[in-house]
Amino acid sequence: MDVFWDRGFHDASLPDLLNGMALSRGSFYKAFADKRGAYLRALDVYIDEAVRTVGDILQSDPSPKAAIRAALLRQVEPSSGSEGLRGCFVVLAAVEMLPADQDVAPRVSRLFRRMQDLYAAAIIRAQALGEIDRSRDERALARFLVCQIQGMRVLGKAGADREETKAMIDIALKALD
Repeated sequence: MDVFWDRGFHDASLPDLLNGMALSRGSFYKAFADKRGAYLRALDVYIDEAVRTVGDILQSDPSPKAAIRAALLRQVEPSSGSEGLRGCFVVLAAVEMLPADQDVAPRVSRLFRRMQDLYAAAIIRAQALGEIDRSRDERALARFLVCQIQGMRVLGKAGADREETKAMIDIALKALD
């Protein structure tokens, strides 16, 4: 994953991948069949981990709104400073491979849909507790939050700092009121 993340699919060579995974050529081909198979597997692992992590955070607090805040704050480090310069693997995959790649496109769409579902469920719980106005459309709010997160990740590539990123989160949270 790190090789593809740092170099992209097209610029990652087989020797880069073999070195990065500490595999022989034969072991690589037994495990992945080809470079594309390795890339898709890395993307799947990244997506599954991202969904699992956000899902855990959104369930971690009895206050769904506080859990949403915690999930957004978790994005500060990967969206700022030196870590932010690396960017988000899925955003990089989308920029490099979409819209033409018929294997990557559904994966990227699935990640965004799953994230929206997680945030929408947290918003519904917050509405039930009176933390967020029940008249607000939970799907629209969830899409806004996912868009905000992805925007922060892109701004991180451009050198956003931690305080700027935290300020964006404060504004995003006000949109939930």
